[in-house]
Amino acid sequence: MVLEKEDQLASMSKGKTGNYACVVLVNGRGYMGDKKGLVKIAGRPMIEYVLDSVPDEVTELFVSVENEMQAAAYGPICEKYFASLMRLEKTQYLNEHEKIKEVLENVPGSNILVLPCDMPCITLEFTYFLLEASKKFTAVLPRMLDNNVDFSLASYQAEPFLEAFKKYPEMRLPELIKKLRNVLYVSTNALRMFDSKLSILYRVSSAADVPKVENILRNRL
Repeated sequence: MVLEKEDQLASMSKGKTGNYACVVLVNGRGYMGDKKGLVKIAGRPMIEYVLDSVPDEVTELFVSVENEMQAAAYGPICEKYFASLMRLEKTQYLNEHEKIKEVLENVPGSNILVLPCDMPCITLEFTYFLLEASKKFTAVLPRMLDNNVDFSLASYQAEPFLEAFKKYPEMRLPELIKKLRNVLYVSTNALRMFDSKLSILYRVSSAADVPKVENILRNRL
């Protein structure tokens, strides 16, 4: 993992800082590939809506990328939001769990909020809840509409995970989570208190999703 700012490198060299960090994950596969987060939603790159939802408590903001092409594409947005580019060491991951593990192992901060770049309907109220709940719970994991857990939309306490990674180095994240205490799974019904229609969970996965998301955002105004 490589961070693009010298101050972030210095921060990492000191270990966990006690600050709150947020990492927005850029996925180079599927719809639009490397530039998925740059797809325009109502005239703005989709990732900007996610960055706008990051709570003020976050003092370390990162946008993760997997290659030089992504680094060049997302660099201007990082500058705009005072975020650091973070290049993950692997160019490809077998699954999202591997990427989350690398993030938790390397990002400075005692509490880490992880967000995907393709959920432009996410709200500040919801991300604030995730971050606040991570002060009490080892991990806060919302369940999606299919009842599965998406580890890329969650918050984590770094220290318990670092200890678990050392103890169970070969264990995949879904199995490792079961070894930890005090993990909060947030049900779909509970998520309705943030959004009765659950549009906060809407992921852009095709061109057809863009007008749907624009309509959702327009109706919020």
